[in-house]
Amino acid sequence: MNIAYLISAHTDAPQLRRLIKALHMNAHYFIHIDKKSDIGEFTSMIQGDNIHFIEDRVDVRWGTMLQVEYQINLIKAAVEYPVPFDRLFLLSGMDYPIWSNEEITNFLLNLGDQEILQGICMDSDAIDEYQCEIYKIARPLINISFLSNQVNTWLSILCRKLLKATGYRKKLYFYSSKTAQMPSTLMQLYKGSSWWCITEKLARFVLQRYESDDMLRKYFSNSFGQDETLIQTIAFNSDEFASKCILKVGEYPGLAKLTPLHFIDYNPVIQIMTEKDYDRIKESGKMFARKFVSGASDKLIEMIDEERF
Repeated sequence: MNIAYLISAHTDAPQLRRLIKALHMNAHYFIHIDKKSDIGEFTSMIQGDNIHFIEDRVDVRWGTMLQVEYQINLIKAAVEYPVPFDRLFLLSGMDYPIWSNEEITNFLLNLGDQEILQGICMDSDAIDEYQCEIYKIARPLINISFLSNQVNTWLSILCRKLLKATGYRKKLYFYSSKTAQMPSTLMQLYKGSSWWCITEKLARFVLQRYESDDMLRKYFSNSFGQDETLIQTIAFNSDEFASKCILKVGEYPGLAKLTPLHFIDYNPVIQIMTEKDYDRIKESGKMFARKFVSGASDKLIEMIDEERF
């Protein structure tokens, strides 16, 4: 089985190296290093014929379309590589596997054409108004090249507040671009986790749709949490792929329960895992956990590795 791990990182090169060493030796690793970070710290420590640091790097800013751009750049690098991949994982450099590589491989072999991409439709009466409001507020991204990130962020926040004050709200749906091959169709907004495992077929579909659909890019250009919504929205509005993904129906369950592969403790932000979390991680049954940090998580990794290897 050919596996591609798509990994985003911005800090802690030793932890990224541990993650890669723990996973399949024969997999390919496509790595995006945040443009703000010194890539030399990573390339000097992590090398190999199956290691690919992508050149098209993004200056990532949380809660903006820039988070989608790095995802798309990683997908593009993988699908254009001259090796067909059965599965593509999207991971963070601060993740670590809980299952053995044999368990991961066997799980993937038994999946068939199912996608490990979970989502819930936000355009639903079952979703409470608080959650809906988060995605109805327009959040323009100001990215003026000669201004600092801090100033651009301040301007983006100012624009968001001004639009909110006017009473403007985004719909939780939009209409796709009309083409000669395809009419414009209604696209409902779906939300899930940034971390997933999909087939190359779905990855190519996502890339093609992202690059060709102007209305999709326009809708998400001023949305919130695009890294958790854009790919899900493409997949769940597809006749071909929707039934192969994991649909959550009903009330919004929280992001942790929309993350099928990872154990993550949001309390209220992502907590650093230590040896005290070992039992909770094992009981979760999840394939991965995050977040692991050099120094703080070393003992926990040793405990996990005693069972994995």
